[in-house]
This record gives sequence, structure tokens and C-alpha cells, in this order.
Amino acid sequence: MTVSFYKGHSSRAPERDYSIPVSGNNKLFGVFNAISIIATTYGSGIIPEIQATVAPPVKGKMFKGLCLCYAVVISTFFSVAISGYWAFGNQAQSNILTNFFASDGSVLIPKWFYMMINFFSIVQIFAVSVVYLQPTNEVLEKLLADPKKHQYSPRNIIPRIISRSLVVALGTLIASMIPFFGDLIAVIGAFAILPLDFVIPAVMYNITFRASTRQIVFWVNTVIAIVFSGLTVLGCIASVRQIALDANSYKLFANV
Repeated sequence: MTVSFYKGHSSRAPERDYSIPVSGNNKLFGVFNAISIIATTYGSGIIPEIQATVAPPVKGKMFKGLCLCYAVVISTFFSVAISGYWAFGNQAQSNILTNFFASDGSVLIPKWFYMMINFFSIVQIFAVSVVYLQPTNEVLEKLLADPKKHQYSPRNIIPRIISRSLVVALGTLIASMIPFFGDLIAVIGAFAILPLDFVIPAVMYNITFRASTRQIVFWVNTVIAIVFSGLTVLGCIASVRQIALDANSYKLFANV
């Protein structure tokens, strides 16, 4: 956010155009694609949800954890998105760091500040990878670990380090080969976040607590489930369509 304001007020600030450079079906698909991307930011709630189930009372801790989580999301993710759109208009890229480079490849902001941004980005990726790669790590460790040995014994630590390093290296390689950052975020939001965060909880509440059709909570949950089920289907179509369109202009290991 700070860098966007710095760039927006600098002498080399780009001409800002806030118009939407698409029309018709492209604009409609773009809306659903954007909804999927926004939904991905709410996927951060999975972390306090996991932590809240460790020990009782679950309900109170989860509510406090989610409030803190979404306060951080709104104050960080959305502030970066809004300031980036203010600074670069419709030229803002899905990865805002791309906008901090000139056409000749030079950095438009102080290099020390750019390096600091990348450092904190790497720290965030480390934290996220611990959560989202854990199912993969569990499968690999069941195959490679020896349950008769202590979990911190060399017999189990060495395969764990090697397998986790290979998984991260493979993920990094694939991310470098297919640089659809915004498109992949939209796919994740459409296929995973929208149904997991908005559809399934509403349906499971009605099933678990057997909410009566006479209760307003039943119909609120039903409407939420129906609306977001529709957004899930449309978001999946829009995100896959966008990847298909961008695939025509991208090459493997493209510097985008």
C-alpha cells in the first residue's frame, strides 16, 4: 500500500485510467472471475478454524479468531488492492509487484524497499505452505517414516526434510512454468474457497442442528447456499475460461 502511494505521487507516476477496457461477455466473465479472486482472501479463515478446534471452548475461540483474521485481511489485502488500483488504474496487475518495474526492467521504487517487500512475501509463503501442504506431507511421511522410530530420530527427520523440500521445489517449478498468478487464484477461489467457506457451512448447519423450515435461520442458510452455489459454478467457468484465453499469450517460464 505504501509503495503504491509512493509510486502514485512520484514524478514517474503512470497515467491512470479507471475505465473497464472490456465489454459484453468479457465484462460479465470478468466479474465472476473477480468474485472468485476476492473469495480466496477469505480462505485465510481456515487457519483460526483449525486452531480453534484444538481445545474447547471451540465456538468462542473461533469467533474471536475469525474476527481477528478478517480484520487483518481487510486492513492488508484490501488496502493493497485499493491503493494499487488508485495508483495504476486498469493497468494494475494481478501481482502488484509487476507494476513497480519500468519497461526497461529497472525498479521504480527504492531497491531496499523492494527487497524488503519480497522478504516479507517469502515469509508469508512459508507460513501458508505449512498449512496447505500438510495433507501432502502427511501422505508422504506415512510412506517414508518408520513408526517404530522416534519422530525426531535421524531415520524419520532426514526423509521428512527431503520429501518436504522436494514438494516445495516441485511447486516452485510448476509456478515458474505456468505464471497464471491471478488466474490460478481465481480457480482456487471458485473450486475450493466458495463452496468450502460459503456453501458447505450453511448446508451443514441446517443438517447438524436440524433447523426447522419455520426458522429464519434455515431460509437464510438456504439462500446463502443457493446463491453461492451459483457463484461457484459461474466462477469455475469464468476462471477456466480466463486461463484458456491467457494460455494463448503465455509461454513456459515467461517473465511476466
